[in-house]
Amino acid sequence: MSKIAHYTRVVFLWKILLILLVAAIVSALIWVSNSGNSENGGRMVFTNVIKGVMPPNVMEKPFYQGVDVHNRPYSVAADTGMQKDPNTVELEKISAEMTDDNGKWMSLNAGHGVLHLPSKHLQLSGGVEVFYGDGYNFRTQDAFVDINKGEAKSDSKIEGQGRGGSLTASSFQIVDRGSVLRFKGSVRLLLYH
Repeated sequence: MSKIAHYTRVVFLWKILLILLVAAIVSALIWVSNSGNSENGGRMVFTNVIKGVMPPNVMEKPFYQGVDVHNRPYSVAADTGMQKDPNTVELEKISAEMTDDNGKWMSLNAGHGVLHLPSKHLQLSGGVEVFYGDGYNFRTQDAFVDINKGEAKSDSKIEGQGRGGSLTASSFQIVDRGSVLRFKGSVRLLLYH
């Protein structure tokens, strides 16, 4: 027998042996995974799967809009949102807008927030900016917004400015979509001439 024929025969036998080895390994894996009996040690566990945990419902560019109890429009937009439960959505990089009966608007921007859908309550954090249609701009760390009532409030320090001057206070409350602004505790007002 020539060397080429001998070599071809050896390669052919190795191929058959390799196919049989793969078939035996696959058969053993199937048998072990189906036995499922932990007493004989033949239990297969996938360590990268967390039992009972489903991937979160993440939304890209969520947008909510509607009207409050007085039929005034509002909208809430964000970069991302995660549905925590049927009534609660966690939002990142939020922009919320409300318009009053006279067409004046109030806008709030925040890094993070939680929107409770049935009550239309929005808890903002991560740096909050409040813009009011008359040219006022305020900054605080967090705020609670009741969309239905058109109110926002916070016990965190607030600072801001407008056309008439600048202001700092320990806390604030915005009522009736900006018709009334209340500032409390260590209020400092600097009026421009």
